[in-house]
Amino acid sequence: MSQLSRYRNWQLMAMEKNMLNIEHIVSTIDDPAIFDKRDGGDGWNISEVLGHLGDTDSYFLARARAVIEGVDPPAGSGRSVDERVKDAGYAEQDAMDLLQRWLKVKAPYQEFMASLPKDDAELWERPGRPADGGGFTLNDQLVLSAYHDLDHLHQIIKIIKS
Repeated sequence: MSQLSRYRNWQLMAMEKNMLNIEHIVSTIDDPAIFDKRDGGDGWNISEVLGHLGDTDSYFLARARAVIEGVDPPAGSGRSVDERVKDAGYAEQDAMDLLQRWLKVKAPYQEFMASLPKDDAELWERPGRPADGGGFTLNDQLVLSAYHDLDHLHQIIKIIKS
């Protein structure tokens, strides 16, 4: 196993641990008032974080499949993340429903990424379309996915502690 294969395995394990940690933390909140708290004055509440996670992993799964199939990945909406979260109305939606929605998207994304051959450097360095920055590879996406989940796990903890 190459060093990069080990790194990819570590990223996949980090994604799985982040998923389990977010699921555990959110599902064990026993004070309903926490779900009304925000990450700062204009920040997101937990429902918005979970809705965003679901949207992101849904996009990442579609993007990864498209890159593997050699077709253009799906285009982004052109709107900011905050606009998409607000427009979706996640703030008013049930956090447990959004948690389940995210898990239903996250698991297949995780499984798809884990199914790819870890030593196929050409596959992992395959870029997306120019609108995605051109050089944004599957390897980059894997690293970003693990970091993205960890970043929002931290955000959820900040919301709970505030």
